[in-house]
Amino acid sequence: MIVTLASWVYSEYVNNSYFQSYVNSLSPILVPVVSVGFGTASAAVATILYFTMRNIRQREGLRVDDNSRIRVLTKRPAKKPQISTSRSERTVAGGLAGVPRPRVPISPSLSPKRGAAQDDRDVEDESD
Repeated sequence: MIVTLASWVYSEYVNNSYFQSYVNSLSPILVPVVSVGFGTASAAVATILYFTMRNIRQREGLRVDDNSRIRVLTKRPAKKPQISTSRSERTVAGGLAGVPRPRVPISPSLSPKRGAAQDDRDVEDESD
C-alpha cells in the first residue's frame, strides 16, 4: 500500500508542474520539520530500547540471585575433618600450616601385580 502511494506521488510530481511548484514552496519548511521529527523519533526509540533491555537484565539478575540464594540455603554444610595435631606441630615438622602434604605415588616395582599368581602358574605349565 505504501509503495503504491509513494509511486503515485512520484508520478504526480514528475508529470504535474503545479504539484512541482507546490512541493518546491514547501521544501524550506518541510525538510527541517521532517529532520527534527526523524531525530526525535529515533531518540525516543533508542531510549525505550535502552530502558527495556536494562529492566530485562535486572530481572534476569534477580532471578539468578534468587536461585543462588535458594541453592545456598539447601546445601548441607561439609563436615570438616578433625585433626589431632596443632598448627605449631605441623610447622615444626617442616610442612606449611594448613597445607596438606602431597601423596607420593607408589612405583610399579613395589606394588603387587594383578594376576601374579596366574602368571606363576603359566610359567610352571611351560616347564613341564
